[in-house]
Amino acid sequence: MRKNILLLAIFLSSFSIIQAQKLDIIPKPVSAQQSTGQFVLPSSLKIVVDKKVKNSADYIAAGVSKSTGINPIVSIGKKHGKNNISFLVDKKLDLPNEGYQLEINQSGIFIKGKTDKGVLNGFQTFLQICSAKEVKKGTLPFVKIEDYPRFDWRGMMLDCSRQFFDKQTVKNYIDWLAAHKMNVFHWHLTDDNGWRIEIKSMPDLTLKGAWRGPGEVLLPSYGSGDKRYGGFYTQEDIKEVVAYAANRGISVMPEIEIPGHSRAVTASYPEIGCEISQELKSVQGEVKNVWCVGREENYDLLDSIIREVSGLFPFEYIHVAGDEVNRANWEQCPKCKALMAKEGFTDSFQLQNYFFRRVQKIVDKYHKKTDGWNEILKGGEIDPNTLISAWQGISYGIESAKKGYKTIMIPGQFLYFDMAQSETERGHRWAAITDTKRAYSFEPIPDTDLTPEEQKNIIGVQGALWSEYLDRPARIMEYQSYPRISALAEIGWSKKEDKNWDDFYGRLTNSHLKRLADMGIAFRDFPPTAIYKNGTITVTPPYEGAVVRFDKDGNEPTRQSPLYTEPIQTENYEQYRFRVFFNETSASPAVKAEKLPVANWNTSKAEVLTISENISEHVDKKGIWYLNFNPADDGANGTIKSVSLFENDKLIQTYADEKALKAKPRLRFVIGNYNEKNTYRLDFTVENKEEKKSAANVKFNCSPYQEPEVKVTSSMTENPKFPISNLQDYNEESYLRTDVACKDGDWILYTFTTPVTSSKIDVLTGIPHHPRFIINDGYVEFSYNGTDFIKGDNFDYGNASIYPKQPVKAVRIQIKGTNNEPLMAAQDLKINP
Repeated sequence: MRKNILLLAIFLSSFSIIQAQKLDIIPKPVSAQQSTGQFVLPSSLKIVVDKKVKNSADYIAAGVSKSTGINPIVSIGKKHGKNNISFLVDKKLDLPNEGYQLEINQSGIFIKGKTDKGVLNGFQTFLQICSAKEVKKGTLPFVKIEDYPRFDWRGMMLDCSRQFFDKQTVKNYIDWLAAHKMNVFHWHLTDDNGWRIEIKSMPDLTLKGAWRGPGEVLLPSYGSGDKRYGGFYTQEDIKEVVAYAANRGISVMPEIEIPGHSRAVTASYPEIGCEISQELKSVQGEVKNVWCVGREENYDLLDSIIREVSGLFPFEYIHVAGDEVNRANWEQCPKCKALMAKEGFTDSFQLQNYFFRRVQKIVDKYHKKTDGWNEILKGGEIDPNTLISAWQGISYGIESAKKGYKTIMIPGQFLYFDMAQSETERGHRWAAITDTKRAYSFEPIPDTDLTPEEQKNIIGVQGALWSEYLDRPARIMEYQSYPRISALAEIGWSKKEDKNWDDFYGRLTNSHLKRLADMGIAFRDFPPTAIYKNGTITVTPPYEGAVVRFDKDGNEPTRQSPLYTEPIQTENYEQYRFRVFFNETSASPAVKAEKLPVANWNTSKAEVLTISENISEHVDKKGIWYLNFNPADDGANGTIKSVSLFENDKLIQTYADEKALKAKPRLRFVIGNYNEKNTYRLDFTVENKEEKKSAANVKFNCSPYQEPEVKVTSSMTENPKFPISNLQDYNEESYLRTDVACKDGDWILYTFTTPVTSSKIDVLTGIPHHPRFIINDGYVEFSYNGTDFIKGDNFDYGNASIYPKQPVKAVRIQIKGTNNEPLMAAQDLKINP
């Protein structure tokens, strides 16, 4: 009998484990406990919505209908009947303001929030339970969840100036933030390249400043081309978006860029700018983009702008920016210099501080608080109630918190989602290469640099999506946003001790990517890993069930490309490309097959490592080879020196100089006498001078391109920091910048010492990886004798190609018109075999 009881207990225990279903909730709740049993949704489903949440009733009902397939009957009140779903506010809950309790049991579904926002957070968790992969449609597992956010501020910024996103797109973005329990939408409404908010007292801000193109006050930029481009939000649009966000638990914070990044203002109302004759360029290359601090009338104009903005946005903060101010304008402006003399200022940072103190008085006048980028801390004291958005790095957030300011952590190195997500993808690179894993690794509160009291000044975390390079391809804004915002949501909500990448990644790929797809987000999927070894490419999908397709001719795979099903035997591995496809709109970047690293190390000791590796198996052809040292994110300490390559124990080449690992050294070797019987050895020394982590892998790959000796000349004046000689070094990261915009008749000539045999030569302009400062109007031509030229492609978005039939002596870029930018940039030729 006792044996039977024991067996029954084991069976029931097993049954309970079997019944537990992965709910894959993101962000991860504070506490979630499942129990045996399921609630079956009735065909006639009723939902009760507290009157304190009645403005969100339609939103809740629509979400319930989409997630369950049942159109619910909605009642406003507090009475809960059996088999209902209730959404109730209970101020007595012992939880933070946005906290909630969710319980599913045999009697129904109960969602209680400390506030209306708490109820809406619980509603989002309910929707995620309905959509979890292991939850059968029409039933919900018994579960009890108690949950609340780690930070009060969980925000995301979208730049609508450089690229204009219409009202519906903004609403969609807000929906997606709400689904992740984010609570602040930071709306970047003005910048150099477009003013997007209607100001009735200054109509030219949108009549003129919202548009760029031929005949407009703003030149084309960031891919807007030679057509009129732009748009703005009317005040009615703004009110509609703000109400829409409020019904989803999100506050909207406007940003009005001042005093810099204001070319759209000064182009519309030139008198606002400084009275100077010089065209002094900002860090982005813009001119005349700063408000004049010494012009007293400007503060009346700012008053009228802030008055109208304050009336449109109920949120307590207005963001007034303050970043990257081109103070050189003030230093040359008679009115600004007179103000400096009057106030006894000794530098222009004090002028900046003067400006912000004046602006803060205006903001206070309209019962708002000021938020600004971390630069506004320079030049003097500011209002202690100022909120600081620390974007330049973690140290700036630490500085702000130590000074006693409430601080939002937005370090570009982790949370700027305009950053490229891999070395081959579109996006900025100045802060970091930031994929979802790197974003997730960010910890907002540095516990070793701040006292417990100072840590309390960090009240939140936020991401930012600047839109310079969001003009193409279609829906790249969504690709750059997700799933990185999913990671950001967990940083802001979940307990620090619960953060675990493997756990998050499991929830994300098991259920949450499907949720993103169901929301209509064209997200970036995770790429596969393709390894080439001993004549075979083996591909590992990024998660179970991922669909991998490939192309063997060097092209990007499409949804019609062959499926990868088994290892591929080939000697032509360099041409293969692999890509994950989730659905019709979401896919991963394409990746190449790579060889395994030839060496690696990982140490936290202060020591010298002498590394010698036989890499014969790795070398398989003659050509130009590059050795790349790739440090781990947290292990870029130490130096590399005495790097030597041997062939049959004979030295081919050595680099004796010491190179910092954090610089990611890239060393060039030429293997000219390859034979499959040869042996190859790589020797180098790593010196870790401190007891800090030094970890890296070392890759050795043959370049797919030729690098013949070339001489480059041009009709344009070079920027000495980016000389024309950069076009002769075949270094992917170096490039030419001119000092001015290109014009009709300008040219760049590449002349080879010896004619080059090539099937295709690609001619690239703009900054590497970025379509900025490109040639818009022109073509490329080539010559077999250096005198007579044959026309090749016209430039398309900065790039052109030629397909020579004989050895080429020269290649020439011919420019037919201005690029409407402050300068022009060009890169090394890509010379295919």
